[in-house]
Amino acid sequence: MAIRVWTPKVKGIPHTVVARWNSWTFAGELVVDGRVIRTWGTMVEGPDMNFKIESQSGFLRKTLRGFDLYMDEQKIRYKESQ
Repeated sequence: MAIRVWTPKVKGIPHTVVARWNSWTFAGELVVDGRVIRTWGTMVEGPDMNFKIESQSGFLRKTLRGFDLYMDEQKIRYKESQ
């Protein structure tokens, strides 16, 4: 299972965003602060998966290598493998 972790700040408070997916099928889940907020099957619906952390908009965008996270239209850097 592939995983990518980000720690964006919303109103000065860091949050943990995790995308986990099967690297063969791309089926996976989006977890925010330990809570699963979205799951998807083998076909990721549309180009972006929208969600909110408190009042701030965010989305995951599927890429050739996995996913990128954007919060308020700005790309967030992910943590390197742990």
